[in-house]
Amino acid sequence: MLRISDLKIWQRLTLAIWIMLLLAWTGMILWESHANRETAIHQAKEFSLSMHESTLAGLTGMMITGTVGQREVFLDQIKQLSIIRDLKVIRGDAVSKQFGPGNGKDDVKADEIEQKVLATGQEYAEIQSDDKGEFLRVVRPALAQHNYLGKDCLMCHQVPEKTPLGVVSMKISLDQVNTAVAAQRIKSLIAAVVISIPLLVFIYIFIRNFVTNPIDKMVDGLRDIASGEGDLTRRLEVRSKDEIGQASSVFNDMMIKFSGLVR
Repeated sequence: MLRISDLKIWQRLTLAIWIMLLLAWTGMILWESHANRETAIHQAKEFSLSMHESTLAGLTGMMITGTVGQREVFLDQIKQLSIIRDLKVIRGDAVSKQFGPGNGKDDVKADEIEQKVLATGQEYAEIQSDDKGEFLRVVRPALAQHNYLGKDCLMCHQVPEKTPLGVVSMKISLDQVNTAVAAQRIKSLIAAVVISIPLLVFIYIFIRNFVTNPIDKMVDGLRDIASGEGDLTRRLEVRSKDEIGQASSVFNDMMIKFSGLVR
């Protein structure tokens, strides 16, 4: 079985550098993908806020103009947006107690998460997935305030301030986000390959010329001497003052001394 120690120096150096590049590029691509995904998810949350405000503003306008019967049409139009998988507007108990039950369609049954948001007034946002894919589940409360979306909720709703009047619950598809992140990851991988290939070629040539070739010449010279057929006038070119250059100088000194002994 081939071991790392059995490889030549240039092969080990090239392999080590290649592994370091692979790890560096992998870490960079993963970090970039994570950062892009986090940015996209943040944008999805911002989008959910705008949808929350638009939905409540639209419903409020319908109540003021007496066109509440168009509620379902209005919500269906919002659902036509490609990234919105589901959208529900749920009345809170405070609204039902003051104005009575809705017309049936208004009284959407709240699930466990929506009930918790109605009870606490704290918004909920979490990434979930099902058989249709990954999505951002957002449940935002509508709180009774003196100035909410330009309206004074407390003029109509006889409740303490900050009372949850209802929630807007939606599922925002992350399919486009995941597709975009995957596409960017592929582009980064291609860029890494394009940059790495010429870099590795340069590293190979550099190691070959400045490390491997001088060592090979020293080995050949020592092998010839050991066999008794060596050219004692052989001298190595000293190109630098590094370890390879020092070894070449020592080899030349040894050849000079050895040639003197032979004479």
